[in-house]
Amino acid sequence: MKLFKTALRLFFLLLLSSSFLHAQEEAHEAAHEAHESNRPIYKLDSQRTWPFFSFLNDPGDDASTLGLEFESTIKLGQYNIKNISYFEVNQYPRPIPGQPVGNPIEGGNIKAVDGINDLLMGFWFAKRSAHHGKHHLTLGFAAQLPTAADPSLGSGQWSIGPSFDYEYENGRLFAGAIALQLWSIAGSSERKDVNMLMIKPFIVYNIAKRFDLIYMPYGVSVYWNKPSSEAVYLPLGGGGQYQFPLGKTTTLNTGVQFFKNVIRPTKGTVYDLRFLVEFVF
Repeated sequence: MKLFKTALRLFFLLLLSSSFLHAQEEAHEAAHEAHESNRPIYKLDSQRTWPFFSFLNDPGDDASTLGLEFESTIKLGQYNIKNISYFEVNQYPRPIPGQPVGNPIEGGNIKAVDGINDLLMGFWFAKRSAHHGKHHLTLGFAAQLPTAADPSLGSGQWSIGPSFDYEYENGRLFAGAIALQLWSIAGSSERKDVNMLMIKPFIVYNIAKRFDLIYMPYGVSVYWNKPSSEAVYLPLGGGGQYQFPLGKTTTLNTGVQFFKNVIRPTKGTVYDLRFLVEFVF
């Protein structure tokens, strides 16, 4: 009888604990939904400025680029849509195979000019009520628009394709990759079709307060319509970044990285020196 009473008490204790945990979970979800409902339809999450310098084999034949990247969130029904838009202001002394992004031509009518290149955008969809742990994978699509100021700085094509954004977070480590495949669907008949794979890995490891080791290269790119010896860029290297808090909601990140393209086209970029100025809102 005594054992039965003890078991009965344990049963009611477990029942109360379960009810309490369930109530806590419901309260957490309600607070999360209330927070999400208060978010604006569009929110700029960060703005990254990438001044970088590309060093080629020819002495003094180096290039400079100013990359501008905007990351934002769009609220649409039950979904959050993450968007990254990226374009460059290029200053190239000569044609560089595989650059700007999405320009598959080398030689021919390509010449050394200055100006903006094609606009590259990615969109990834995540359900707002979905919870994730250390791993977060979202699917979406990427598009490239022929916004270049000169034919030498762009593909002359409208391109689109699938994409995914994978993130992993565990303690001091934040890592992942964005991958996209682009095929041209319209554009100038005088230009080659775009058939490009780009993978942009990122690794951030915090080693001290406000200081991180980082690996954020220009990207691993593969141009499928080129000979295998001229089709791939694979950068190795890295650097660091320091975070400056600006008020309660804004952080300024500054960083520097150095890369060597261990696989590259014959007349491609050998080294890249990349600087970062990022505002996180």
